[in-house]
Amino acid sequence: MKSRLVSRRTEGAIRRIDVAVIIAAILVLTALAIFSAGRWHERVMRARCGLNLKQIGLALQIYSKDNKGLLPDVSPENPQLAGPTWPWDMNTNLTDLLMTKGATRAMFYCPANPKMNDDRHWNFWKQVDGPVRVTGYGMLFKGTRQVPPRFWCADLSGGGKSPSDTELGFDSTACVNNDYTAIAGLLVDPSDHVRGKKPLGGNILFLEGHVQWRDFSNMKVRFNTVGPAGPVLWSF
Repeated sequence: MKSRLVSRRTEGAIRRIDVAVIIAAILVLTALAIFSAGRWHERVMRARCGLNLKQIGLALQIYSKDNKGLLPDVSPENPQLAGPTWPWDMNTNLTDLLMTKGATRAMFYCPANPKMNDDRHWNFWKQVDGPVRVTGYGMLFKGTRQVPPRFWCADLSGGGKSPSDTELGFDSTACVNNDYTAIAGLLVDPSDHVRGKKPLGGNILFLEGHVQWRDFSNMKVRFNTVGPAGPVLWSF
C-alpha cells in the first residue's frame, strides 16, 4: 500500500516537472520567435530602404544625362534649386523634378522611419523662409550650406575619386549629445535604423548608382550641422 502511495506521489512530481519543462520550452521558443521576427523585420526594412535610394539614384542619373553630366547644384548661384541647409533638406523644385524621372514621395523617406513621411516634413517650406522639404535621406549635393565642400558631388565623375567608392546619399544617421533618437532641428526625428536607442547603420548610395548597407561600427562622423539643442553629428 505504501509503495503504491509513493509511486503515485513520484508520478505526480514527475508530471509537474514535465509541465514546468514544457512551459519553459514554450517561453524560450516564443522569445526566440519574437527575436527572429524583429531581426527579420529589420532586414526587410533595410532592403526596402535600399530600393528607395536605388530609385533616387536612377532619377539623379537621368537628371545628370539631361544636364550635361552635372548633378543638382543647390548653391545660391542656382536659385531654382537653392535652399538646403542640412543634408536631408531638398528644394521643392528638385523633388518635383526627380518625381518626373521615376521617384515618388514615399521614396524620399526610409521605411524604417515612416513617421517622417508626413506633411510637416514634406511641406517644411510652410514653416521656414525657403522652398525646402525635409526628407529621410541625406544628399551630398554641391552647395548644401552646412555640408563641407569636400563632400559635395557636382557630377557623376567622382572628381578624381572612384565613383563606386564616392558617397552621394545616405540614410540619416545623426546624433545630438550622443542621442541617435532625437535629431533636433525645428522638428525632432530619430535616425533611420535604430534598435531602441542603438543605431544599426544605414544604406549608402554611391555615385555610380549602387547601394550598399554599412553597419554603424563601420561608419564615421563626417561633419556636424548647427541645431538648437547643440551640434548635430552626421555619420555615414
